[in-house]
Amino acid sequence: IQSLFDDHIVKTQAMRGSPFIKPFEARVKDWEARLILMQEILDEWLKCQAVWLYLEPIFSSEDIMRQMPTEAKRFTQVDRLWRKTMAATAERPNVLLATSTEGMLASWQEANRLLELIQQGLNDYLEAKRLSFARLFFLSNDELLQILSETKDPLRVQPHLGKCFEGIGKLVFEENNLITGMV
Repeated sequence: IQSLFDDHIVKTQAMRGSPFIKPFEARVKDWEARLILMQEILDEWLKCQAVWLYLEPIFSSEDIMRQMPTEAKRFTQVDRLWRKTMAATAERPNVLLATSTEGMLASWQEANRLLELIQQGLNDYLEAKRLSFARLFFLSNDELLQILSETKDPLRVQPHLGKCFEGIGKLVFEENNLITGMV
């Protein structure tokens, strides 16, 4: 779709340069403006999609939602727009119809602004966790988020122990989650 937009915009601009455009000039200008708007909408949409795909599994965790209420609220707002737009697009999978909703460009721009704030808040949150326990600097953001999203289950830490503590492969837990040994 993006390459078709580029092709059609170039063709439309070539038509506008023609000496025979006078009878069609208003229609061609309107069409060019519509193509450019649709391309901008699609660019914002795809930008949102990339970030949404990364954040959706993170904010599907109740623990993360509880620990980051402001970001969770923002993500819920973006998620609502995303799901509503995707459902409408699935019903009518035509780029002209899918991008014809009034205010769609502004909606995607606002969603992307919120997603930037969410990512900034998420990075600040992870930094605070790392500063409270320096060994967490050895974990990637995804690994740290995996641990933090499962705070009720200490066994979820096992795969990451080797990165945090040299020489420890796993912990021995009793039934009540009491640690009784290190291997």
